[in-house]
Amino acid sequence: MQTTRGLLTKALHLILLVAVLHQLVSSRLMIPPGRTTKENLAYETHEYVGLASLAVVIAFWMWSLVRTREVGFSDLFPWFSPSRTASVWKDLLAHVKAISRRTLPNERGRPFPTAVHGLGLSAVTVMAATGSFTLVSLAPASAREASLGMHELVSNLVWIYLIGHAGLALVHEALGHRLLRDMFSPKAASNG
Repeated sequence: MQTTRGLLTKALHLILLVAVLHQLVSSRLMIPPGRTTKENLAYETHEYVGLASLAVVIAFWMWSLVRTREVGFSDLFPWFSPSRTASVWKDLLAHVKAISRRTLPNERGRPFPTAVHGLGLSAVTVMAATGSFTLVSLAPASAREASLGMHELVSNLVWIYLIGHAGLALVHEALGHRLLRDMFSPKAASNG
């Protein structure tokens, strides 16, 4: 699997990062409309950035389907292939062994972290889709309420993913793996 990240991947990753951060932070600041309250600016921007986030996450998935020299859809979502799933579990064990030695393997191209990235992207997709459905749907109120409940539940998973993802990226950076610099530099990442 090629691990060089192209400019489109880097741009989508950065846009998605900013959108998800905005959504998570604004969700803590927003006041939804009620019988006696009017929605605030944080609520309104949460709605619009949420719709844009759905477009970005769909673009990210579509790009993962067509890109050929980078991590692809089947790498991000290996769960329907017995051999790819076995590789994920084998790599998880390698990570556990490395952690027991107080280190981490270089993440580039490894099946376990790539599959975890796919799960994080899936959670963001569910969050964006349920939020957008709740906002624009003409479905009965009970369906919109159920969608909003799922949205709020999955947002907790996205918080966990974001903190873990960023934290591990910082650990990798401290170990000299250059993941942050490679992801956010406009230059192509090395395959090292």
